Amino acid sequence: MKQNTSRERLLSLLGLARRAGKVEPGFDAATTAAREGKAALLLAAGDISEKTVKNLRYEGDRAGIPTVRVQPRMEELGRACGVRAGVLALTDQGFAKAVQELAEAVTEEKEDRAHDD
Repeated sequence: MKQNTSRERLLSLLGLARRAGKVEPGFDAATTAAREGKAALLLAAGDISEKTVKNLRYEGDRAGIPTVRVQPRMEELGRACGVRAGVLALTDQGFAKAVQELAEAVTEEKEDRAHDD
């Protein structure tokens, strides 16, 4: 139950960030935001290809911003943000920090559940 709670909070927060205009959806928009110094965090859905994640991490490293791969799949991110995209850039430092912390919590909770099985 706890895992769903963190996952739902993560998706809810992404939706709030989108409504606040702090999300750049799609690989091209996200990497452009990173290059222009507007992005605070790059985010990749759990079902995005390794090649795309690698390219996204490269752009994030070049821009000096973190890149996080989250558990939710592209479809879930799309429902949360109202746009179909497996890659997002968050352009607000506060949202970026909160999303990063929740993404880590979801990952830790998933690992904890795996150990319980």
